[in-house]
Amino acid sequence: MLYIEDNAVNTLVVEELVASRPQLSLSCAEDGRRGLQCARELQPELILLDMQLPDFDGYQVLQQLRADPLTAHIPCIALSANAMDGDMRRAIAAGFLAYWTKPIDFKSFLQGLDTFFAL
Repeated sequence: MLYIEDNAVNTLVVEELVASRPQLSLSCAEDGRRGLQCARELQPELILLDMQLPDFDGYQVLQQLRADPLTAHIPCIALSANAMDGDMRRAIAAGFLAYWTKPIDFKSFLQGLDTFFAL
């Protein structure tokens, strides 16, 4: 799994949550450019993508992932503090598998991972 996130606290929270699922491994990238590079190199089963990165927004990252044959197939879940229905609908319409809000609800986050990975 790859988490593309520029906020160190959010990264730490996700690292701790994923650590409770020892069958999962997590790599992190702090901006869109590095995230795209990691996605190409690591070929993760899932990308968790912050929508407000310093270099690209989440839609731009998703667009670049989908345009690259090496990463076009990787499912992406948007993570954002924007919790309006319109934001969620736009993300799903753009091709995100799901839209999870911040601050992260620990129980919902872990249930979402468990469902995705059939744990």
